[in-house]
Amino acid sequence: MQTIETIKNIFNILFFIAVASVGILSYLQARKTLFSPIRTEIFKLQLKNFEELLAFFQNKNEYELMKELDLDKILRLNSIQMADSYAKKFFSEEITIDEEIKKKNRSQLIGAVVPAEQMQKNFKKIDVSNRRPETKQETITNPAIILSSWHKYEHSITGYTQKYEEQTKEVLRLSASPLLPKKLRELLGKFNNIAHKNLIQIGETISKSAKQMPEHFPTAAAMSEFDTNWIWNDFSDIREPLEPVAKEILSYMESYLNIENLMK
Repeated sequence: MQTIETIKNIFNILFFIAVASVGILSYLQARKTLFSPIRTEIFKLQLKNFEELLAFFQNKNEYELMKELDLDKILRLNSIQMADSYAKKFFSEEITIDEEIKKKNRSQLIGAVVPAEQMQKNFKKIDVSNRRPETKQETITNPAIILSSWHKYEHSITGYTQKYEEQTKEVLRLSASPLLPKKLRELLGKFNNIAHKNLIQIGETISKSAKQMPEHFPTAAAMSEFDTNWIWNDFSDIREPLEPVAKEILSYMESYLNIENLMK
């Protein structure tokens, strides 16, 4: 009897194991069937995001990425602002600045950045209760004093264009997508950080270039030949490159999608 009872117990155990196995396998199969369409839709949305990223980064070298962010135009417009200040300080009686052109150039800069140290240094809270009446400032004509004053020039406010804002916002929008892998979102954030650093660097480069203006353009006649190429060259020597992180983004997407094996 004990042998029959033992056999019965073994069959019961095997039965429950079989039932449990069938249940688990059925659940796994049902889960595949249930979640497969969801995974497919998520993958389609990811591909749309990747397509947008490829349109931005694919086949673009360093110069093209700079153009994409409008950094060349931003440097030119800010440099012209500095040159206008220089001409006004040194050659106000010899050079007439066209206010309409000046206004047009200024209108192309829709926003600005100010480094934190410049904000603390140049933008202080004013106590209006103790504000003294404004007095007429004396016009300084001493060349040595004018030159000394100019050497303190700082391009503390760097304006940027509509295109720069749109492009960086687009990268920010894509990097905020929860459908993108974390690593890719981090790389996109890194790209935007470099773009911002270069924008700040434009202001710092112009501040340094301003100190060379008396040497390069000592006369009103010389100022008539002013261009911004030399300032751009100085900026190019010290800015942080964009192409390496752009290539890193493309490489990661290629690895993530694994297209060659996906199409097999």
